[in-house]
Amino acid sequence: MKHVLRLISATLVLALMSAAALAEPATLRLGYQTGDINTQTMYANAMHLFDDAGLKVELIAFPAGPAMLPALAAAQIDLAWMGEFPIVTGYANGMPIEMILIDRINTTNVRLVASPASGINSLADLKGKKIAVTIGSTSHQHIARALKMAGLKQEDVTLVNLQPGNMPAAYAAGQVDAAFTWEPNISIIENSGGKVIATTKSLGDITGVMLAARSEFTKEHPELVQKFLAAWEKSMQAAVAKPDDVRQYEAKRLGITVPEFSAMLTRMSAEYPDYKAQLTQDFLGVPGQESSARMMIHLKDIGDFLLAEKRINALPTDWSKIINTQPLQAYLAAKKS
Repeated sequence: MKHVLRLISATLVLALMSAAALAEPATLRLGYQTGDINTQTMYANAMHLFDDAGLKVELIAFPAGPAMLPALAAAQIDLAWMGEFPIVTGYANGMPIEMILIDRINTTNVRLVASPASGINSLADLKGKKIAVTIGSTSHQHIARALKMAGLKQEDVTLVNLQPGNMPAAYAAGQVDAAFTWEPNISIIENSGGKVIATTKSLGDITGVMLAARSEFTKEHPELVQKFLAAWEKSMQAAVAKPDDVRQYEAKRLGITVPEFSAMLTRMSAEYPDYKAQLTQDFLGVPGQESSARMMIHLKDIGDFLLAEKRINALPTDWSKIINTQPLQAYLAAKKS
């Protein structure tokens, strides 16, 4: 009898443990950049929007997008907030990654700011100067565009390869004459007296921050991606309805006030397309027509640049899988039903 009771007790314990395990929200590992703006990520995390969606999100910090590629390749993170350059770099190198969401599109977030003491007042004045950029990133392509517009070559300047977070110190120490990077670090340089020489918009380009995913993850765990999209949409809606409340968490992380942070966002000229807008040719593309969408054209242009700079060995033979609109399609279809 005692033996039977022990078996029953053990069975009950195992059942309770199993129930507890089932009650635990699934975990999703999200990489983000400390050297970029993470407004809605920090708000969603602070307000437990992921938890409310039945999803446990582990935030993992990286200094910049390229640093996330090895972690994605090793399946140490599932999703990653990064720019287009690391996405194209990873995809061209055979990594099974895909873009599934746009956080924001920027036109003046990336800026070339020069020291007044450098004598740089125009793009032509860059000749012979030391310019901080992050090689293989948006700022690298931007400086190449800027030099071409001025009739200069990369050999006419000295490019100093720095992570965005290290640029303000190098600028303050006089180690570089100018810096080409994005928020929040470009504002630090600008606010110290630096002069804006060029922006993404003035160079005729766009840039942004996207959500990249391991293709295996989106395929094997579509329900987790759907929960993430639900939480993210609530964060997007809150950013419109009560912007100061949403911005306070990222402002705190950066050590600035909400008004200072809001001024930074204004300098970025950021656009935050909703899910429906993202599935148009202006962004990720109409389902089935992604190959002719503005984003695909933009990604291929980046691929050409990376190949010319020998940052990749070859262009992808098939670009069709770099953008995956299926998760967004499924989310919007579920909302309609």
